Amino acid sequence: MTAIHPALLSDVTAALREAGRSDLVDRLVASATTAPLTSKQAATLLGVSSANTVKNWLEGGWFPGAFQTAGGHWRFPLEDVEAVRSRLDGLRDRNSRRYLTPADGDDASAEPPLS
Repeated sequence: MTAIHPALLSDVTAALREAGRSDLVDRLVASATTAPLTSKQAATLLGVSSANTVKNWLEGGWFPGAFQTAGGHWRFPLEDVEAVRSRLDGLRDRNSRRYLTPADGDDASAEPPLS
């Protein structure tokens, strides 16, 4: 199987999400990426423009399975990247509904009020 270039994968997954086909996004990403990701690939899948953002999140503990190669480069397990993407999607969803977690709250545990 031929690998999909990260930029193309990002474009296709964005189009699928826009079409409401997140089920296909999950399958595509799983089949396209089996090896650990570079910081640039992780950034592309997460929709951020800089690999440095991913490295900052790494320092914040967002990627517990990340490891360094013998050459000092970081690699990110797909499962970790998917978990962060899911967390970001949840935050974006809550923000789009204008439900913002209080500054002293934990964004993972707070639930929006019932309407």
